[in-house]
Amino acid sequence: MNLEEIGKQIRERRKELKIDQMTLAALAGIGINALGRLERGTGNPRFEMYKSRVNSFLSMR
Repeated sequence: MNLEEIGKQIRERRKELKIDQMTLAALAGIGINALGRLERGTGNPRFEMYKSRVNSFLSMR
């Protein structure tokens, strides 16, 4: 699975849960810009950390 596919899954799950980007970013402890990059699949070296935090939160719902 590539970064774009992971980002798409995160975005879809966030929307299923009716959570906006600002809320999810705050809950995951990351910036809204980082979440946006994550959802677009254009992460940076800290991508894995962001992905882990976001996925952890979304999995708990």
